[in-house]
Amino acid sequence: MTNVVNLSDKSLTIGIATTPQEKKEIFRFRYHVYAKEIGHRLASIDHRKEMLCDELDEGGILLYAKTETNLVGTLRVNIGYLQDFPPYIVRNFLLDRFQNFNSYNGSQLYAYNSKGIISSNYRRSGIHHLLEEISYKLYCDNHVHFSFGNCNSYLLPFHERYGYRRYTRNWADPDYGLQVPLVLLIDDIAHLQTVNSPMLNVAYNRTVPNDQTRKWFYREFPEAAKVISNRAVTEDAYWAYLRKCLQHSPHKAIPVLHGIPESAAKKFVHSCGAILKCHTGEPIITCRDSGNELNILLAGRLETSDGKYILPGQFFGEVGLVNRTKHTSNVFASTDGEILVLSFQYFKKFSNTYPDISRKILQNLAATGSLKSETSSSF
Repeated sequence: MTNVVNLSDKSLTIGIATTPQEKKEIFRFRYHVYAKEIGHRLASIDHRKEMLCDELDEGGILLYAKTETNLVGTLRVNIGYLQDFPPYIVRNFLLDRFQNFNSYNGSQLYAYNSKGIISSNYRRSGIHHLLEEISYKLYCDNHVHFSFGNCNSYLLPFHERYGYRRYTRNWADPDYGLQVPLVLLIDDIAHLQTVNSPMLNVAYNRTVPNDQTRKWFYREFPEAAKVISNRAVTEDAYWAYLRKCLQHSPHKAIPVLHGIPESAAKKFVHSCGAILKCHTGEPIITCRDSGNELNILLAGRLETSDGKYILPGQFFGEVGLVNRTKHTSNVFASTDGEILVLSFQYFKKFSNTYPDISRKILQNLAATGSLKSETSSSF
């Protein structure tokens, strides 16, 4: 499959890599973005080759987007039965529990969506939408009901925009840091409408709307219904939840929001934030992880590697809200809790629209001595 589309007056080829040369180009592109640009540790690979690939590439569908001269985007889709996926995929995504869905009796196909990367110059171009649309068509063609994926916490708003949901515990990956497992219910058109997913047009044409998948999912994973996503609730509802967690008005309980009118603070946290649940003993930050966010504890208690406690309202880790940085200590959950993760990616967009609010937030951060200037943004 190879399609040529026109994007901002530039010819763009969307295709599936089939030759060794095409695949190596994708592996090198992944390495450049993940290792050199974002700064993930990638502890388990051979850096001398400067290629990023793994066992899922052998049977995966490697989508790519290419201009006349350069590879500018890629996404990998694996479709298979439970036994076709590595044990860590089955374990981390609880695939065995999805075996009971409907009347398949263990014979259904699943999808795993991963390694979605867009070149920094094209991240606002709509290329990722195109790759996700093709993925959705592949799910429908193969009668897949559930597509799985995972991401760092600061990217939750991005993935939830497409319709992915959270439903189970996070895990720590030695290469990419804390990962949040996600699932997309292919047939749940109502949820795609709620989050205004870019895949809606494709979904309308490919899928008959029904609520059976959603009903089964919430029966099997009742905690999923309690997840608060900024894509699915209003500013006021989001703010009310923060108030409930903090047991105080957020713009008073969180120092970063001091001096900001409540209406402006609401807009900021709703536009840039993701509320992440954590569990006792869970590693939240690992030293040398890439920092692409501002983390603020909402409820519970965290502990650093040097024995310091973090309490609700306080931020922790290196501040990666403006510039990417590296975390310098380990942080783990000493109790169950919730964290407000403010995204580097979305703060840049917010700053362009609301420069006065952003300026005050940065002034509050600068007053703590936490902002760093030696790293640079790629968004």
